[in-house]
Amino acid sequence: MSRAEPGVSDNWGQWSAWRAQHRVAMISSWRRVVARPGSTWLTWLVLAISLALPSSMLLTLDSVRQVTQGLGGAPQVSVLLHIEADSSAALALQRRVDAWPGVAEAALVDREQALAEFTENSGFKDLVDTLAYNPLPYTLLVKPAEGSDVTMVRQLSVQLEAEALAARVIVDAQWMERLEQLLRLGLRWIEGLGGAMILGAVLVVANTLRLSIDACREEIIVVRLIGGSDAFARRPFLYAGLWYGLGGGVVAAVLVWGFGLWLSGPLNALLLLYDRPAQLLWLNPQYLVALLFGAATMGWLASWWVTKRFLSRLDSA
Repeated sequence: MSRAEPGVSDNWGQWSAWRAQHRVAMISSWRRVVARPGSTWLTWLVLAISLALPSSMLLTLDSVRQVTQGLGGAPQVSVLLHIEADSSAALALQRRVDAWPGVAEAALVDREQALAEFTENSGFKDLVDTLAYNPLPYTLLVKPAEGSDVTMVRQLSVQLEAEALAARVIVDAQWMERLEQLLRLGLRWIEGLGGAMILGAVLVVANTLRLSIDACREEIIVVRLIGGSDAFARRPFLYAGLWYGLGGGVVAAVLVWGFGLWLSGPLNALLLLYDRPAQLLWLNPQYLVALLFGAATMGWLASWWVTKRFLSRLDSA
């Protein structure tokens, strides 16, 4: 029992020393960062702009996607029945299709009603009166469920084509495909531009940290000479990279907030035109956490890469 107590005390002492070293490195690195406000704010702004621009564009694209989801609704699928189909068979098909899970509504257009509308709108009444029979079939107008995309509408059209009474299925989904491709192109463009800007921001942070490390070159050499490990020498600069990244993330969140306020007027005017509720263009909590975590990680990785290269050059010297 008496021999176990020193071991516990030693372990707790090691843990306390490790925490104290991290606390000192964290505080000292923060003091070094704020001791040079000019270069620090410049680094934060470069990192913030590189993060805020793609983030704002993604938010705008999401808002446009929300508006376009209600742009004319899902495409209507028109099913032309065989000319031999009678009213009872057409009504039975209408009730069956209306009960499908992917269908919001199925309406049956009577062939006599269709002929009357055609006669009234076309102006060919005299020609229609000469016909011996009604050439127009029963038509089933199928409205897909809300939120259906192009793939779901295509699957619904395949199901309708399998019906025995269906002579032809017409789907007007080309505009949806064009819109989805345009939004997908915009997303790819934002990803490419954002990736390039973030890479540039990482290089700026890495260069700032490289200058800081070069300024402490003699201190690092002395630490290694007296037995300090590479992790001990690297620790303050890792925290400095963390502060640079986290500060840039906070500034980026403020820039996105300002951009959202600036864009909210035109965005809400567009939403009102499509009977959508007004909203503020802003990062939700998940986006905000991802932005701050990503910025801090970028700064930490840039610092780790720079310090690793510096220590490797010292070993090879």
